[in-house]
Amino acid sequence: MSQALHTASTGINAGQSQINVIANNVANIKTTAYKSANMVFETLYSNNLSYGSAATKNGGGTNPKQIGLGVKIGGITRNFTPGNFVSTGRDLDCMISGTGFFVVQDASGKQFFTRDGVFDIDSDGNLVTQAGLKVVGAKSSYSNASSDRTVKIPKNLYRVIQGDPDINTKTLTELNNASITSGIIKARVTDNNGNIHEVELQVPGKDATIADLINGFNASLNGTDASFSAENGTISYSGDIEFISEGTTSNFLGETGLSSNNKTSEEISQIVKLQDVINYNDKNAISSASTSIDENGVLVVTYNDGSILTQFIDEAETVQWKYITPEGVTITGDDVLRESTSLREDANFVIELATMVNPEGLVSLNNNLWEWGPDVGDIFYGVAGEMAFGAIEPGGYEGSNVDIASELSNMIMAQRMIQMNSRVFGTASSVMETLSYLGQ
Repeated sequence: MSQALHTASTGINAGQSQINVIANNVANIKTTAYKSANMVFETLYSNNLSYGSAATKNGGGTNPKQIGLGVKIGGITRNFTPGNFVSTGRDLDCMISGTGFFVVQDASGKQFFTRDGVFDIDSDGNLVTQAGLKVVGAKSSYSNASSDRTVKIPKNLYRVIQGDPDINTKTLTELNNASITSGIIKARVTDNNGNIHEVELQVPGKDATIADLINGFNASLNGTDASFSAENGTISYSGDIEFISEGTTSNFLGETGLSSNNKTSEEISQIVKLQDVINYNDKNAISSASTSIDENGVLVVTYNDGSILTQFIDEAETVQWKYITPEGVTITGDDVLRESTSLREDANFVIELATMVNPEGLVSLNNNLWEWGPDVGDIFYGVAGEMAFGAIEPGGYEGSNVDIASELSNMIMAQRMIQMNSRVFGTASSVMETLSYLGQ
């Protein structure tokens, strides 16, 4: 009878443990990106009364006779199926639609993983979680090592114009982000002697530079009008230069931002300097107005003057700055300068994601965090929408994936499990009580 008591007690304990798991799931039904847990059971060791025997020529075989000794917890698994998208309309809320975790780090530099995409900007311009951990930025689209770059927003910036810039090496695609790669440019030009020349030039191609364009104009003039030569002086434009592409005519100077002598462009020759609001108090600096996260997991900062600062990963998988002026001029690469005293050279706006061989091997912590566990396997890092990483859905967060109907069903079964094992426990106890009276 004592064996029955012990067996029933294992059922009671297992049922209580399952109720504890269910209670935690139900308690976290509104927790951002919570992953529900499920308990599974296994049998305990069986008491073998007979191991059985094989059949012989003269007799049949027998099966083993075993009495089980109860139940144990076989495992507690995590369901990493994404939860539903909860729309908030908030610019800094985002959800990973698919595989991946955000990477965050504490003050000591230790990194953790989370699916919680409810972020804030702190007083220093850092992108942080609700618990104040800094969000890590990606260093490439795919890597087997994490970046130590954290996402930090320059709260102030200012633009400067280079002295007498030479933009001959700029490509046509860089001119005011006009993407002039094909079509026809028509111009009416006047030389210093007052002679008027009609010019029609096929765009040299997407990799053509300003110097290529000017040489093309000169070659066209020399080839079509014998009265024009270098001795006549420099070219000036007597009216708009037309750019014709796919039947649509537009103003070439207006689109490119070039000045009328086709030599300089104030917009295209600008340099942007990024500064931290704490260390920079220039009254001419432009302060940030709002920050959002786009579908690629890249921060987009809009400043008070209407200019925009963001980043992109180029074909060489290098993270590049991109600044768009209020006039629509795009400035990228080395023309965006970081001040080392205030903004780290390696800071970026591209949020890093992580994925691993076995996410169920992660160890759950508080504040919606996970940390590495021995059975996680290799971890890979990258950006949203690339390789095996999910896309980013901005404007909301990932809800809990708890299925309340399933949890209530499991709770009823666990309750019945405890009740029935309690009956067995009570019955065994009553039998033992009866036996104890036999000797009286």
